[in-house]
Amino acid sequence: MSSRSERHSPVDASSLPVPHVMRAGAVAALSVVLFITAVSGVGWVSPAWQASADWPGWFQAVSECFMRFFEGAERLVTGGKGGAGLSLRLLCVLLLTLSFMTLRRWMLQRNAYKPGPVDVQQLVSSTTEGEPCLEGLTAQLRKQLSETNLYPPSALPAESPAENFLDLLGDIDLEPKKLGTSILRLFSRLRPKVAYTVRGVLRVREQEPAFGITVTVTSYAMRGSRTETLWHQTWEDAVRAAGYWVMAALVPVTQASRRAPWEEWRGRNLQPELFAAYQEARELSHERKFDDALDRYYAALRLDPTNLHLRTQIAGTQEKLWLHLDALETYHGAILLDGQSRQQRSARLKRGSWNPRRSFCRRYRWWRNGLLEARFRYAVVLGMAERTADEWCRPTVDPADGRKCPRRAHTRREIRRSLAPSLVDRYWPTLIHLTPPGEKNPILTEKSARKWLADELGEDRLDPRKVSLIFQLACQEEMYQLVNDYPLLRFLRNPSRRRSRGLTWTSLRINRDVWAPLRLAWAVKQTEEGWVGGLRNELSWPMPGKELKNRVEEARGWGMWRWTTERLRTWQLWLPRPWQDSYNTACIYAAAMRGHEDESELDLLARLAVEELEAAARADVTGFHPITRSWLLIEDPDLEALRPHPRFLRFERETYPHDAPDRDRPPRPLRVEMMAYDRQMLSGTAQVMEHMWRLRGRLLPAETYLITDWFTTERLVWQGVHRVAADQGQDWRDREKLVQTVRAIADSTLLAKYGLPTTLPELDDLLDDATWFGIGDAKDSISGFERSFRERLSMVSRAIGGASNAVSPIRRSDQWVEAVKHSGTLPNSMMQHAVLQACADYENTWRALRDVLDPDDDELALSKALHELHEPEGVWRLLATLRTRVPAGFRHTG
Repeated sequence: MSSRSERHSPVDASSLPVPHVMRAGAVAALSVVLFITAVSGVGWVSPAWQASADWPGWFQAVSECFMRFFEGAERLVTGGKGGAGLSLRLLCVLLLTLSFMTLRRWMLQRNAYKPGPVDVQQLVSSTTEGEPCLEGLTAQLRKQLSETNLYPPSALPAESPAENFLDLLGDIDLEPKKLGTSILRLFSRLRPKVAYTVRGVLRVREQEPAFGITVTVTSYAMRGSRTETLWHQTWEDAVRAAGYWVMAALVPVTQASRRAPWEEWRGRNLQPELFAAYQEARELSHERKFDDALDRYYAALRLDPTNLHLRTQIAGTQEKLWLHLDALETYHGAILLDGQSRQQRSARLKRGSWNPRRSFCRRYRWWRNGLLEARFRYAVVLGMAERTADEWCRPTVDPADGRKCPRRAHTRREIRRSLAPSLVDRYWPTLIHLTPPGEKNPILTEKSARKWLADELGEDRLDPRKVSLIFQLACQEEMYQLVNDYPLLRFLRNPSRRRSRGLTWTSLRINRDVWAPLRLAWAVKQTEEGWVGGLRNELSWPMPGKELKNRVEEARGWGMWRWTTERLRTWQLWLPRPWQDSYNTACIYAAAMRGHEDESELDLLARLAVEELEAAARADVTGFHPITRSWLLIEDPDLEALRPHPRFLRFERETYPHDAPDRDRPPRPLRVEMMAYDRQMLSGTAQVMEHMWRLRGRLLPAETYLITDWFTTERLVWQGVHRVAADQGQDWRDREKLVQTVRAIADSTLLAKYGLPTTLPELDDLLDDATWFGIGDAKDSISGFERSFRERLSMVSRAIGGASNAVSPIRRSDQWVEAVKHSGTLPNSMMQHAVLQACADYENTWRALRDVLDPDDDELALSKALHELHEPEGVWRLLATLRTRVPAGFRHTG
């Protein structure tokens, strides 16, 4: 057992004070009530005003209390016999001062909690070297704080906030004759201008990293501050790190800690590395740089492994890359963060929907922000069995070209081994009293159910049709359990509005009663026998459009209320239907189109689906289009059969106007996007390395250790290119490792010039480019590009090969490393000339790689360049014959 105290309290409390707005507001309200009561009591001594007897009783009481307050105030400011006594005046002044103090404190804490504008003061420099950069670095810091979308930095000059209440009084005159003017002046000073102030000092030191900044965050709510010194290679990097440190200091003590993903960090010291990784991941994901985004999300998750929101963000990014099996594992791990063990979770799910112990059990955190959303997305990924089951059962050898993809296959194998036992434990009860395909007798015991699931999900069988059936059964069970948990939220205002994250009661019913059973019917139809004995599913496949529409209306709960709700909506006395309800209904109609061949049924289902999509577009014009555009037009598998239909194309042109008319998309759009993405990344890498070898040739003569480092990193880059080409760009880790290797070599300016890291292109942009070259054949053009580029990747993989390949650049780089290390017996000029020749050879090789990646260019360019890549021994022999011609004082000038 551990006895170290830091293991029991790994995160310290926040160094900045945490505002207590409710407590300060209650104290302020009490003090104001006491002051109003005292002044009204002064006016109650000899009331001079009475309400008319003709007024209502309640209005008489309110008006008399109101006027007595003003009479009391008049007596307090009036001198002579008509005024109040000195003791009463002192008491009211004390209560007024107390009221202003508590109001001031409440406003300060409220401003610190919201917070208001953050006063980012002009940076100062401790050395003369940093003075020319002050304006730019200050602007960079303010811009970075504004881009976090949390707090607006104050770019205008602001006076320093008062340290205490006495500083507020200043030149305020408290004489009775001027008390009214003084109170108004005091009111103008009551509201604080800023809650936090950020100051920074630039510093320089001799050791590396040499450039630093000392940043201080001061809170004026409760007189707290934090100071930290950060060191980096440049002042720009130091200021960027300072911005993240400032935000990490403010988030735990402000209202941002009430929002995802920082709920668990309220009042604790948030690690700047965690905040920086999450913020960078969000920005990269918004820019569609998903590989880098996943890397930064995983970096954040390592620092906060129990963060539910981070896991859902990772799974959402994996879905965008069509890594549905990876997303399934991520979502499964997220839904296990409910505070329960497996036994407690199983016992809870067996309880009825209205059993209080189901939602109010001691350990189940159903209220946790994002848990319901994670459960819903987990069920949806299970329901996309045509993608998830395909990845689960994909063979090691890629059927497209017969090439092995070992790294991606290893990833899928590890996910299966990890996830299969959990699926067996969670879903074996769904098989009780069912007769699975291929079995003669129904499953009646837990042991037989577990055995059948383990066999079908194991490594030996991997039948996509049966795995699809298992996933659809699991999806239906998850939807059923999710609907059972949702009714409680309807009676709790805050959870139903914030915790459900857009999930509505109607949309969940539609998914449970129609969408999941319809997909289950499709999965049953795909099996060899075409049936599953004992399955209670009223939906058939294919299902007629009219019957499907009736089931949807029944799930919506219209029935006898349909006419009434429609009239109320017509009279604008009913809230508009949420867009999620209409969109989920459209997905049902679109998914049903895959089972029909009759043109009339297809047109009916397409018309119903497009009508629901139009209703969804009208329901939320401001938020629907930008959020769901790519998902609706490209990614959602339910809409695959609907997208080629003329009704959907007309809806697309009306809803998302576009200059290019050709919108005929391929059935698997992300494959084309990923091929274009791989091409951009590899071409950018080739351009960067070509430029680097050109620069290295100009740096000669150079030190031996530096030249050795050149060839060592060259080997790593070629290994990364070989892995990407061998796996056909299917593993995001290979792509990210290659980009990180190049990033460690090249300057950020050079990376930005050649587009690294690469942005995942959208299919519509690729269609636009293809349409520009040929009218009406955009789909065939990009499909042909996909096939040809896959062939080019195979050629690159074979050309580069491994260490056994005689012309492999990986092997050649190893030879150069050994040759440079053992070149001490050669003249330095000869070695420098040899490296100069190698620089030219590698420059040509990278240019050839860029050429071979173009499907319209020479496919043998890389092989030719690799055969021309000289060996070190050959260069030594060549230079030995010319040794007498080499000047002793050789200096290469480029």
